Amino acid sequence: MFTLEHQDGNIEFKFEQGGFAIVDCKLYVSVETIAVDSEAFPQRYKFAIDAYPIDESLKSTTIKLATNPTDEPPNVYVYTSFHASEVEANVDLKVISEYEIEIAMIVISEDVNYYNDRAKPNPFKGTVRLSRKTIGQMWLPS
Repeated sequence: MFTLEHQDGNIEFKFEQGGFAIVDCKLYVSVETIAVDSEAFPQRYKFAIDAYPIDESLKSTTIKLATNPTDEPPNVYVYTSFHASEVEANVDLKVISEYEIEIAMIVISEDVNYYNDRAKPNPFKGTVRLSRKTIGQMWLPS
């Protein structure tokens, strides 16, 4: 379960799909969620880590990553009803096996409802287990 903490009230999300991949000593993570309440806004929250460098073997670690202003890897992405331009992610990665990881994440991005002086950063928090996939099986912004 995930929670988007917003000044107008928290929004609960459930895991829909995602996974992780390792290609050329780079980690890719994709998490797609959907709001529990069908009337909630936004309805979806997507998060991705693109090409985070790792050692030859996957190890439990903490990943701290902010949006790369040149939009080149390694990078972190959030999509709700728009692509967030500023994202800060703190991801605790626990290796269960070479085919499964667990991540606990705190991701902060722009306000999903306000674009003026009322806007406040929105933390998105949750924990999920992800299976190993190919990059083509995951959502990654292009």
